[in-house]
Amino acid sequence: MPILSYPNFLQAAERKLSDSGNTCGNHAVLTINLGRLAELDGILGYAAVDQIIQTIATQLADALNPEDLTGITGRHQVSCLLVNLLAHAHAVLAAHKITRILNSPFPLGRQNILLNPCIGVAYGCDKNSTIDLMMRNASLAMQQALQEKELIKLFVENPEDAYLTQLHLWSDLNEAIETSALHLQFQPQFSVASGKIESTEALLRWTHPHHGPIRPDKLIQVAEGSILMPKLTQWVLHTALRECSTYRKAGIDAGVSINFSADDLREPDIIDLTAQALNIWNIPSDRITVEVTETAVMDTNRNILDTLNHLKDMGLKLSMDDFGTGYSSMSRMLELPLDEVKIDMIFVRQMTTHPKHERIVDSIINLAHQLNLTVVAEGVEDIDTFRRLTELGCDVIQGYLIGKPMPLTDFIKTVSQQSFEFLQPALSEAGDSDQSIPGIMNSR
Repeated sequence: MPILSYPNFLQAAERKLSDSGNTCGNHAVLTINLGRLAELDGILGYAAVDQIIQTIATQLADALNPEDLTGITGRHQVSCLLVNLLAHAHAVLAAHKITRILNSPFPLGRQNILLNPCIGVAYGCDKNSTIDLMMRNASLAMQQALQEKELIKLFVENPEDAYLTQLHLWSDLNEAIETSALHLQFQPQFSVASGKIESTEALLRWTHPHHGPIRPDKLIQVAEGSILMPKLTQWVLHTALRECSTYRKAGIDAGVSINFSADDLREPDIIDLTAQALNIWNIPSDRITVEVTETAVMDTNRNILDTLNHLKDMGLKLSMDDFGTGYSSMSRMLELPLDEVKIDMIFVRQMTTHPKHERIVDSIINLAHQLNLTVVAEGVEDIDTFRRLTELGCDVIQGYLIGKPMPLTDFIKTVSQQSFEFLQPALSEAGDSDQSIPGIMNSR
């Protein structure tokens, strides 16, 4: 069966679906993304990559039934129409067969390349299913597979499709940035040594007028990889420093931690944007911490390491967020100019009831201290966890026990009135029971 171009694939598929034997709805479209080949466009040229895609499409056609269709339907994209299926589940079986083929290294001269495919699957639900509709649904499923890093994604009929919703959110987020409809909340970070709030984490919040509160990870997912990400980062950076300046003027001598994404670290202008914000809001650079995820800093992109070093040279502190949940290597960690690691709450919240979790927390604290890093524990919600963390030598505590994330005015009011006397017994037990911790009665 020849490999069809996009227009020819659509025409041939339409004829297939109009045949009387195929009107029962037992058909499906599989759309396969081969985005890894984009890296080769600039190395081998479009003509060579086109030939690779042609070879891959031929392999897929040979693996399917003779009456099925295979076509190249986009740059780095192949689609298959499966007809006369005995059951819809056979389309997913075919998708798994295709992933086994494409996950094998593809020979290219003396080298092998990994294609990292993902597949969107859409069924023909009834005899009225058109090829246009099925292609659209398969493409939507494929986009979801890319976003969620899954090999195969089945399109599920939903009146408010997730991908279309994301397109709407993108436009609405742009407007929210322009009109400052976003806001920050600040969660206090308690220093065990001083007995005071010495910093906060600035947390981004967005309440959509129709969808309600949008999860921060969803918000970042909408912005990442687009022109919105630099705009969003600039808004967060300036707002966090402005509001930090406000609570410092109100008598709260605390710094602020700001989250940067992997996209931010790759942004060529991020150093200049940060320097401008520092000059405008006049916050001492050593009171500002940039938090980056473990996954972001494990990226081997040289520009990311250069950016981290520039930020460090400007006097900012660098923190690795969600430590213990990613893919750190010791050799990579030794390269990074870190000041701090944050233990993910998944370990902290259960450390008093699950010995393995406590051992992980203990190991992280010891490792970090061996590397002269400060340790922050997130998700501390009860006094027993607080007590055990202080016994293990944790430096900074963050969580609902200390304070929930709060808007600026609530944060100033709460922290100004809080003495943290309720922590004194736990701190005394962790240290010398005859001595109080400096600052515990003077945190206001």
